[in-house]
Amino acid sequence: MSTRVLSDSTRIHVVDVPADRVDIGEWLFSLPEAEFRRCCPSDHVTIGVGTGEDGSPRPIAVEMFGDALMIHHFVGEVVEPHHCRMVSTSEALADEGRTTVEVIWELRAQPTDDGRCTISDRISVVPTGDYFAFLDEHAITFEDAAASCHAACSDHVRRETPLVAESIARLASASSGRHAIDSVGSLSNSSPTPDGGAVKAVVRRNTDEVQGGGNFAVFDELFADDYVDHTPQPGLTPDKDGTRLLYQSLRSAFPDFRADIHWQSSDRDLVTTYKTYLGTHRGAFMGVAPTGRAVSFDTVDVMRVRDGRIVEHWGVANLLSLMQQLG
Repeated sequence: MSTRVLSDSTRIHVVDVPADRVDIGEWLFSLPEAEFRRCCPSDHVTIGVGTGEDGSPRPIAVEMFGDALMIHHFVGEVVEPHHCRMVSTSEALADEGRTTVEVIWELRAQPTDDGRCTISDRISVVPTGDYFAFLDEHAITFEDAAASCHAACSDHVRRETPLVAESIARLASASSGRHAIDSVGSLSNSSPTPDGGAVKAVVRRNTDEVQGGGNFAVFDELFADDYVDHTPQPGLTPDKDGTRLLYQSLRSAFPDFRADIHWQSSDRDLVTTYKTYLGTHRGAFMGVAPTGRAVSFDTVDVMRVRDGRIVEHWGVANLLSLMQQLG
């Protein structure tokens, strides 16, 4: 790991529960996706717990740092009631492209003199060799990159910390030992949990049959009428009509447009997909006349599926790479 640091940000928040009731490890490894999103509504996308080759739990979190979509694969170096230190080689996707950074997320709880508890939230970001190569490729100075990263990370921690701390406090206060219900919404287990395979199949069907096959009858079947795109492309409406127009324009410009799905993960009704789109430029696209060039670009997106239909979308597509390939 490099000794040069892109960002190191810490915030502290006091909660009205005694420290001996707090268990950060339990909070982190039982955190429902809905509660994770409430801990930083504009940034947090989804979280789940995978398994390492040794059988140990590995939290996977997707969130925004500024304009970059971050995919964290956390390993617990320290998992204790009053101290958790999670380390990840994280994927970062932004308009400039895709790279990796080392991210350390550290949470601590300490008692106060008046019987309450302070929760500290620290996020450190350190460059990898891949990141330095990315800077060289795009002629970005380390100083500029660090300034941008620190501004985004500091803002993220500023907004996240009080919400994370209060979430930890709610769990500590819950007599059942489970995440408490708050005024924003219920975390009750009374409603059925969507089947992971079923919701992933809906998203895969959209990728294969609609985006890759141009079947817009299937599009109308899969997308709910009240669907919302939280990251619409410029000039397009954030609804079903806007997404239909985007898909149609891509297939018009790239008649053989298709995607290779590298992996999918699901958490309740959210499906995260990392894929590479491919196609041949046969029609005008974003003002560029047909070039006949074969192109490819990566994207990560998250879709919410309810009752077999897609109702929400968040995504980051490396369109800069696409435009560079088109010249």
